[in-house]
Amino acid sequence: MAKVLSLDETKKYLIAWREHADKEALKALVIYNGGLIGFFAGKYLNKGLTFDELQSAGNAGLINAINKFDYNEKAIEAFSSYISIAIENQIRYELRKYNKHSQVLSLEQPIGQNKDGDEMKIEDIVSTDAEQLIKDVISEMKIDIVRESLQCLTSREQQIILLRYGLDDVHKKTQEEVAEIFGCSRYKIAKQEQKALVKMRHPRNTKKLKDFIDE
Repeated sequence: MAKVLSLDETKKYLIAWREHADKEALKALVIYNGGLIGFFAGKYLNKGLTFDELQSAGNAGLINAINKFDYNEKAIEAFSSYISIAIENQIRYELRKYNKHSQVLSLEQPIGQNKDGDEMKIEDIVSTDAEQLIKDVISEMKIDIVRESLQCLTSREQQIILLRYGLDDVHKKTQEEVAEIFGCSRYKIAKQEQKALVKMRHPRNTKKLKDFIDE
């Protein structure tokens, strides 16, 4: 179990990171305050997101708080409460985003009619080959549609899709490479990628795809 940082140590690490970009100091702050992430992830478990997704959200909240806490104006004693609020708020934000888009998981949802008057469903216009779909969108200079559809994903899912398909101006990575970055199995990344791609197939997004496919 990681030790608890003293107030002096906490401020020393904050100054080292914020003023001198000491990555080891940031790592220490994240590790020694990681118990708070686990606590809040457990608190909101079984509400839609996996434990890993909750931890990822909590970690983002912690790092954001570390970067924003004003140790010159605020007493260092307030740091623990500050990061606790930031961690919980980030987790709750990701849950709200998930719940808002949780209804998108059915590809059987009708979205209108084709030119022949037949009913069209999401699965009719969205290829089951997700990689080919994104390639087609990009080739049509419609990458903005893909980027917009990323907004329905959790932070972890966004990172996975950006890395997998090279949408963040980097070379796309294999599932094995992404798994190594996240420190988990390829199988877990594959499941999370699949879940993210299904969420991206929300009718709002596929309607835009249909519009330019029909052009």
